[in-house]
Amino acid sequence: MTAVQALAPASPSMPLRDLLAGLGSPGEPFSAARRQTLAQLSRAILQDSLLRTDAASVALGYWLRRASIERLAAGFEERQRSAPDTVFVPNGRVFHVAPGNVDTVFVYSWALSYLCGNLDIVRVSTQQGEVLARLLELLATLMADDAELAAASRFVTYEHDQATSEALSAWATHRVLWGGDATVSLLRGLPLSPHASERTFGSKFSYCVIASRSYLAADDSVVAKLAADFFNDLFWFDQMACSSPHRVLWVGSDAERVPALQRFDAMLAAEIERRGHRSSSSNAVQRLNFVFDMACETPLAADLHQREFLAVQLLADRATITREICGAGLFMHQRAADLLEVAQLADQRDQTVTHFGFSAVELREYGRQAGARGVDRVVPIGQALAFDPVWDGYDLMADFLRRVTIRLP
Repeated sequence: MTAVQALAPASPSMPLRDLLAGLGSPGEPFSAARRQTLAQLSRAILQDSLLRTDAASVALGYWLRRASIERLAAGFEERQRSAPDTVFVPNGRVFHVAPGNVDTVFVYSWALSYLCGNLDIVRVSTQQGEVLARLLELLATLMADDAELAAASRFVTYEHDQATSEALSAWATHRVLWGGDATVSLLRGLPLSPHASERTFGSKFSYCVIASRSYLAADDSVVAKLAADFFNDLFWFDQMACSSPHRVLWVGSDAERVPALQRFDAMLAAEIERRGHRSSSSNAVQRLNFVFDMACETPLAADLHQREFLAVQLLADRATITREICGAGLFMHQRAADLLEVAQLADQRDQTVTHFGFSAVELREYGRQAGARGVDRVVPIGQALAFDPVWDGYDLMADFLRRVTIRLP
């Protein structure tokens, strides 16, 4: 079994048994002390000179702010009121394996579990960028003055080692796996206690649907705001988050599609210039290689002069979705006759569909049909990456709590 390095609280590499020996006992769900800890973490993130320049970290800081945590606490209290014969207690001991492609996910996963009163061990990647490293430093600093936090949480890293992951899985009463399909499949094979539970979040594919007629009818201020929102959905995490869009499906006639997507690309290009966004040269090469390979088999059109992104027009008559991912700012335009056609393209690999220009009735019917095939979220453009306690269709707060049934005579 490999040694484990604790990153928060920070300490030298140590045997796993020593790491586990320092943990305390589960606490009270949504205690005032735990809510206060997350509010302090929010302030630390939003005041940090590095993290406040990172949009994803700023979003995390706002999600952790006191008002947001109080809304979660109100939701917990509503669960209690709606189930008078149930006592909610912590699940107990939670082992989180964080993804390597999204720096902030480990905090969301841990924070919900911590609020529910659990003990937590969070394994993060050995490849730590400056954002991840800084978040861990803030957590370690908070632990120095917060005895409950220090006794309840460990943020660790170790080289991929089956024996260590197996020991942590045996320790856990609940395991949360975030990552690609290969990582999830590998770790899912490690045994849990017969009494433990598990939630897995593997690879997913996401896209955008826009009503062509509504988009063409919108004034410039509306489409400029949409471009700013789509920019966030597209470029955060280099378009490699599961909820990042990789297609834009234009719902309407073919005559509406061309002017709509031309306007869309022009507004996105203007937003990129407004923000001064510049990606790496390797991203540009990646986009070009991907579209050249694709052009060998698929009828398409592309403007290779586009900067920082590449929007590919698919020219096939019938809409289909192939779920290969390039990232690096590449997405594909295609047409669909109506939302029913888009719903019929959905499958279990799909996660988030962002939208513009449809009525609530249309979206609910789309969600009913596409959700039955696999889609998890249908949210406005700009909210693709907004974290929610219900993720991939599962209630994480329910996962992190256990229900004790009380029946009176």
